Amino acid sequence: MNLIAPWDVLTRSEEETISLGRAIGDSLSPGDAVLISGALAAGKTRLVQGIAEGLRTADRPRSPTFVLVNRHIGRLVLHHCDLYRLEGVMEVEDLGLMERVENGDVLAVEWPERGRMALPEDALEVTMEQGSGEDDRSVTLMQNGPASSRLLQAARSSFNEGNKGHAGVAGKAGS
Repeated sequence: MNLIAPWDVLTRSEEETISLGRAIGDSLSPGDAVLISGALAAGKTRLVQGIAEGLRTADRPRSPTFVLVNRHIGRLVLHHCDLYRLEGVMEVEDLGLMERVENGDVLAVEWPERGRMALPEDALEVTMEQGSGEDDRSVTLMQNGPASSRLLQAARSSFNEGNKGHAGVAGKAGS
């Protein structure tokens, strides 16, 4: 496996966070999973909105907190999951997320730490934190297997290409 360093990105607006998500969505392949961690209001749902745009879905994802899983159909089927209200691995297993990935659908999971053992091992892990400015977001993307490594490389390339000349967006390799 070709391991690559984590990628740290600073976005300075909601649109830049959506743009990062769009680059991820553009790069998704059947069976990919994106696990998004961060505090409340860290921008997780905005990132998923960009992922949905990259997948060319017709609708705009909203936080699925009370529904748990929302399905969006585009060039691939996206399952947007919010595990915030769940209490453990068994409840996450009951959602059948692994089966959806095995069938070629893609996952974008908010609050994956609620049931990490019931989620794909090879997933792009995204950590989001609020930055110093109101709309600033510090985003770290990490791979942990061949599929997520490919996804990270492709998303980084797509994001950098799409944001040439945008001074507010900063992306660099982590250590």
